[in-house]
Amino acid sequence: MVKVRFAPSPTGNLHIGNARTAIINYLFARKEKGIFCLRIEDTDMERSRRDYESSIIEDLRWLGIHWDEGPLRQTERLDIYKEYAETLIEKGLAYRCFCTKEELEQMRKVYLSRGLPPRYNGKCKGLSKDTIAGYIREGREFVIRFRSPMAPVKYTDLIHGKIDFPYDHVDDFIIIKSDNIPSYNFAAAVDDMLTGITHVIRGADHISNTPKQIMLFYAFEKEPPLYGHHSLLVGQDKKPLSKRHGVTGIKEFKAMGILREALINYLGTTGRPMEKEVLTIEGLIDTFDLSSLSPSDSIFDIEKLLWLNKEHIKTMPIERLLDEAGLSPDYAQRVDALRENARTIKELKELLTIFDGKTIDEDGISYISQRNGIKDMADSIERLIKDYPNLDFDYILEEIRSRYRLPKKEAMILLRVIFTGKKNGPPLRDIFPLILKDSILARLICLKERLSQD
Repeated sequence: MVKVRFAPSPTGNLHIGNARTAIINYLFARKEKGIFCLRIEDTDMERSRRDYESSIIEDLRWLGIHWDEGPLRQTERLDIYKEYAETLIEKGLAYRCFCTKEELEQMRKVYLSRGLPPRYNGKCKGLSKDTIAGYIREGREFVIRFRSPMAPVKYTDLIHGKIDFPYDHVDDFIIIKSDNIPSYNFAAAVDDMLTGITHVIRGADHISNTPKQIMLFYAFEKEPPLYGHHSLLVGQDKKPLSKRHGVTGIKEFKAMGILREALINYLGTTGRPMEKEVLTIEGLIDTFDLSSLSPSDSIFDIEKLLWLNKEHIKTMPIERLLDEAGLSPDYAQRVDALRENARTIKELKELLTIFDGKTIDEDGISYISQRNGIKDMADSIERLIKDYPNLDFDYILEEIRSRYRLPKKEAMILLRVIFTGKKNGPPLRDIFPLILKDSILARLICLKERLSQD
């Protein structure tokens, strides 16, 4: 059975790039009727925080991602990692390293002076048992290093295809640090092995970690999982997506009025050729194919996300839409009339001022103040609204057109500005019956005051 995991580090809030990894794993697990696990990789003791973990879990739940196992926290498994490291020592596949920071820095300088990448030179690899015991009695700090087999590593990536690493790509890397905290690669490999992960699907920035993890599996005489590394989300400048590119956190997207359906739709289809772009979670699961993911980086397109959000707003059940906007059922008719024009929930709520607002925005004032006879026209509309509050919209339109000899398009725009306070918006004929007449009268007062100032 397929078993995957999403393994965030709680060193910050959930980023859209990490959310994409979670969604890809989730869709794959559900398509294959497999198991989706949540693992919290919290071994960065300085930066990991429990409130970030809570925030990540909250965001995953908001997205509708439900895990079958977990959350498994690595800091609750330190004894397990220590035990497996000792096993490697007993097998001669790992050793204690007592090198000081100064010694390691000197090694780094030597390699750099030769034009080579820094690496550990194996100084402690051949220490005798007596020497090791003596150093431990002296209280010397040590780390545990994996003894690299110095052999090439080859594997077939589920997205990138065949990848080869040369024999000297991996040096004797640390698996347990001096504070008894496991390194990322060691903890990840041990957990993947013990929890039976069959597919490791993550960002392409982890490709370089893969040979170390494969080596560890073979050291424990276990078959490694299948690995797939999806493309990264980048900005328009082709650089890794970060705050300088704008909104990147899931909570920020939620605050700006992006629906979970739209965000999952966008992240679940980005980097894939799709016949149909607007999909529900069920449609995403049905059409998901890991091999369809492009290995090339994907440019984050906020306009595409906003378009998808608008499409989901159009088709969402009105009850759910009201709930997302935090509105009572009394708003149902007004929200239904506006949903075609809003790209976000935030915009939708802002458009509601059409029905009960008392002002005209600057764009509307600028347009209407350039028209001749506007003061007289405003007076005529005011009399019609006051004397005949139940007037049909088409009657008002034809009355204004004939009295002031206006083309239909111009008359519609002028009436839209006066009735809604905006130059653009949903079909005026449809929303006119929902606009409070007191709001129209208030906007007329606003218009007259502005005109008197010019």
